[in-house]
Amino acid sequence: MSERPTVSVVLPAFNEEGGVAGVVTGLAAALKAADVAACEILVVDDGSTDKTAAAAEKAGARVVRHPVNMGYGRSLLTGAEAAKHEWLLFLDADGSYRADEAVGLLAHAAGCDMVVGARQGSLFWGSPGKAVLRFIQLKISAFVAGVRIPDTNSGVRLVRRTALQEYLPVRCYGYSLSTTMTLSFIQEALFVKFVPVSYDPRKGSSKVKLLRDTLRTLQLMLQIILYFNPMKFAIVLAALPAGAGLLLLASGFRQALVAAVLCALASLACFLAGCVLDAQRLHALAAKRR
Repeated sequence: MSERPTVSVVLPAFNEEGGVAGVVTGLAAALKAADVAACEILVVDDGSTDKTAAAAEKAGARVVRHPVNMGYGRSLLTGAEAAKHEWLLFLDADGSYRADEAVGLLAHAAGCDMVVGARQGSLFWGSPGKAVLRFIQLKISAFVAGVRIPDTNSGVRLVRRTALQEYLPVRCYGYSLSTTMTLSFIQEALFVKFVPVSYDPRKGSSKVKLLRDTLRTLQLMLQIILYFNPMKFAIVLAALPAGAGLLLLASGFRQALVAAVLCALASLACFLAGCVLDAQRLHALAAKRR
């Protein structure tokens, strides 16, 4: 950065009594060593039932509390609303990310709107079942965004506050907000950079429900592609009956001809629906720019 940045570190925390204090003190030391003009550490206590808030305050963080548990995404948004500074450094409070590497993202922020810490190592991929789901998620993310993405839902990222306020049209309040942020920024043609970071075992138990949160992430991906590029989704959808129709014709059975015609009509209907949705999107975009 050409100018010394100001940064608000936002830690979403739900029952992280065992790890939050160490994360806060580590961040305080890393920020002190960094060339920042001003900084703060903000912990969003998401309705914890343990002593997370007290541990964070004792370690020197400013604490904002949710009266009830609202979810990871809502905690990030609450932190962004309460933050005082230009840059938002989002970081999990469970000790899985190293403070020096998180603060080190500031060195890559020049000209960027978001810098994402791309997790490395076997812990990122996890068990064989989890690795398969993550591989599928990354491939779908790349299709939605149109570019290769090494890590869609990393818990450590540096975000320009004004960009977050302006370019997050599809919001969610669970773990999928990280993915939503990544895909939305790329679709809006903002400058997003991925920097490799370490990924360590967390302190305490994970709150992620693999199947539930994977399905919610896929739902958000669908919403994002429909919002930014419905034509791409329509073409994929149209290809399914079109492919089935071609297979029916290739079978050589006369009885398959009617079914093949129906498949062709279904494919055409999907394509035309995509054209209508894309025309509406472009019309709304043009109206917004006036």
